[in-house]
Amino acid sequence: MLSRVLILFAIILSGLSFFYSFNASKNCESKLKQLESQLKEKDKKIAQLQKEKEEILAKYKQIEEKIKKANKALKRKGIKLTLPQGGIYITNPKDINLYTQKLNLSLEKVLKTLTDYPVGVPLYGRITSRFGWRRDPFTGKKAFHTGLDFRAAYKQPIFATANGKVVYAGWGRGYGKMVKIKHKHGYTTLYGHMYYIKVRTGQHVKAGQIIGYAGSTGRSTGVHLHYEIRRYGKLINPIKFLYLNSKNTF
Repeated sequence: MLSRVLILFAIILSGLSFFYSFNASKNCESKLKQLESQLKEKDKKIAQLQKEKEEILAKYKQIEEKIKKANKALKRKGIKLTLPQGGIYITNPKDINLYTQKLNLSLEKVLKTLTDYPVGVPLYGRITSRFGWRRDPFTGKKAFHTGLDFRAAYKQPIFATANGKVVYAGWGRGYGKMVKIKHKHGYTTLYGHMYYIKVRTGQHVKAGQIIGYAGSTGRSTGVHLHYEIRRYGKLINPIKFLYLNSKNTF
């Protein structure tokens, strides 16, 4: 009788042991599945972060290439601009922030350069006479034209092409009402045949500021703007500074 009881007790213990071990195994499987799910989610997040990082780096690379192109375009016009060097080896957010600051400084330097040098058009109009030798419209003889002539509407605004100081604003022989502006790096620009002068001698002007209005004063055959660029007194063909491209087409 006792042996039967012991056998029954052993069977019950064995059943309980199996039950608990089965439940424990089941719980372990459930926990493993949860861990696997969590790892998959983390892998997805890591992949997403990696993708976002690659996209950010690609955008930075595009900006960097644009800065390099702008620098080359400026160099083609004789403008020397030294930009920070370095690649885009970025390993953490701190590096990304530093690189962003570097790019911003580079862009600011390009923009500042574009306002300090006489780059751009002084008036929106078709070029009617180029720099160099031509037939003089008054005498018909061969004569050297010292700038570019832009066709203009009467009283059309004329803009300073760079930051600088007005060194003369008044009547100039042949030029009529004219403005001469001194810029950095030895550059000066001259704007002739104006109807009205809006600035005065000694005044500081900014790139893009209206300095007067087109007319036909002085030695002129019609309403237009005569525009000159010199560096340290030497004449430069303004066509090289009108547009930031290699061929200067228009």
